[in-house]
Amino acid sequence: MDIPKIVEEATRAATEAGVAAADPKIRAMIDSRIEQELSANRQGLKAMAAALSREAGARAAGGQLPVNVEGPRIEVSVQKDGRVIGRANATLNLDRMLPTVLGFARRDQGEIPFAIDRQGALYTPEASDKARLQTLGVERTAPVAAAGTPRRTGDWIIVARKAPSGIIFGIARPVAASLREIRRASVRNLGLGLLVIALTFIGIIPISHRMTQHLATLTRGVRQLAGGDFRTRVPVRSTDEFGALAGAFNQMAKDLERHQTLVVEQERLRRELELSRLIQTEMLPRTSLRSGPAEIGGVSIPAREVGGDFFNYFVLPDGRLALLVGDVSGKGVSAALLMANIQATLRARLPHETDLEQLADRLDRELDQNTPCAVYLTLFLAILEMDGRLLRYVNAGHNPQFLLRGGAGIEALGSTGMPIALYAGHGYTEARIALTAGDLLFFYTDGLVETENEQGEMFSAERLQTILAAEQAQGIDMVLHRVEEQVNAFRGQAEPFDDATMMALRIS
Repeated sequence: MDIPKIVEEATRAATEAGVAAADPKIRAMIDSRIEQELSANRQGLKAMAAALSREAGARAAGGQLPVNVEGPRIEVSVQKDGRVIGRANATLNLDRMLPTVLGFARRDQGEIPFAIDRQGALYTPEASDKARLQTLGVERTAPVAAAGTPRRTGDWIIVARKAPSGIIFGIARPVAASLREIRRASVRNLGLGLLVIALTFIGIIPISHRMTQHLATLTRGVRQLAGGDFRTRVPVRSTDEFGALAGAFNQMAKDLERHQTLVVEQERLRRELELSRLIQTEMLPRTSLRSGPAEIGGVSIPAREVGGDFFNYFVLPDGRLALLVGDVSGKGVSAALLMANIQATLRARLPHETDLEQLADRLDRELDQNTPCAVYLTLFLAILEMDGRLLRYVNAGHNPQFLLRGGAGIEALGSTGMPIALYAGHGYTEARIALTAGDLLFFYTDGLVETENEQGEMFSAERLQTILAAEQAQGIDMVLHRVEEQVNAFRGQAEPFDDATMMALRIS
């Protein structure tokens, strides 16, 4: 900065502004101008430092080094904007500098530090060290060791690294004493190891004999157990680990015996359930039936467990068509047996009973007297007259059945009494409904509308009505097929918990 020039310009500016020479404002103006100049200089220095940093980084990335060492001569290239603008030269006394540097190296175990310049001259801290290394041929070995692999020469190890300037720095270390110590330690350890092995054999032989006896006993027990003899037991002769192992084996054999008994019992029950399922299936109609103007068919989607759902249709001796749809409370063989008993009772009595109210009431009282109090059933009992124009029915607590008239919507055939044997003696009312050609009657059990999907959502009567409204013009087989298909698709991978029973009747 040109300080006098700044003072002169500030004084002249103050004079032109009418400020006296002794006024403190002139001093403030001078300080302000100096501060501006300093700020500008700082910005220039920062820009220069950034440029030098980028240039040094580019040279380092490109592998360029501005320093060149040839023997005692050192040359440093000076560059600007990627161009060499000059060189700085110097001469070093390597005979004094390198031994001084090498003198700082530690020599706890006889190591000899050394350096080799680019002309192959060897440098050591002392002259005796240089003579010793020359006898080892360090001048030939060090360049090979500098490549990254230590080299051994006699009883010496040579480790070296090459500096960017081309000078090789290394250390030679004697290993003869270390090798002798290693050999002595190896022989000593080998002798101790052999002694321990001999003592071990002396103590192990009786122990191993006892262990072998225990293991042989356990092996025989395992073979008997694997052969299916779950009553096998092994003696427990001690309280040590082998005794605990024998006790665990006996407990395992006992558990397997109990498990085998349970498996046999479960298999027996499974076969009984399968037989019950087969008998239940055989009791249901297999084919559709045509009687006068009526055509009827049914299907049951079975669950894993035997249930109490049933449906049936048959022609009475006078030509009328009897219709049955029911659901016994509970699951299992008991519900299936009660279902079979009710079907047999109704099939035997319907040809002789013309009053459905009395038939349902008598069945209600008999089941209440002859079955446990917790057992009841819902029942839809109907008779279709020969001309197919009148349906008489009793709905004993069953789901509302559906009547689809062509273009007139869906009518529900609701309950006309309580479930059979739930609260006996309340009586039943017979309902009548007139039918016309084209009408479709759809009968079902609660297992159909209460089918759940994987999210726990029920199929619902609303979904069923939507499907029936879309398929009411189809034949009964197609209607049943479409409903079954939609129910299975809705359930997905969920396990069915109840039979889904349905029956369709078409008036032609």
